[in-house]
Amino acid sequence: MATLAVDRPVRRMLRPLHWIMLGMIVGAFAVGGFALRQGAVVPYLTVSEAKAAPGNVQVFGFLHSPGAYDADGAWTFEIQGEDGAVVAVLYAKSKPANFEQAVSVVATGSFDAGKNAFVADDLLVKCPSKYQEAETASR
Repeated sequence: MATLAVDRPVRRMLRPLHWIMLGMIVGAFAVGGFALRQGAVVPYLTVSEAKAAPGNVQVFGFLHSPGAYDADGAWTFEIQGEDGAVVAVLYAKSKPANFEQAVSVVATGSFDAGKNAFVADDLLVKCPSKYQEAETASR
């Protein structure tokens, strides 16, 4: 004669291993949020706002001068922001390879009031797309 298995109540409690894993996940999110808050995210500002901002910022601007090396060996040029303000940019590294074709630049760094210039740690040179020429020629 066969007997039916008796259903046992299911325990829905978390075991200590589950609590440890949950704590590690929450800790990872806390560390990530703290890192983002401490400067991993660099805000975009206009040229005028960047002059007054403390710390690292990103500035977008159109090239206002062709650029040249200064006496200290830094690449120096001027950009004009969308608000019309012009600022000198000092870039301690060598001139980017495609700087001659550039239309606009995104500079990451901070404004130095003593030098009255934006000291860039990193540059992103934006050139016109080769597809824009093909598009206008086909019209």
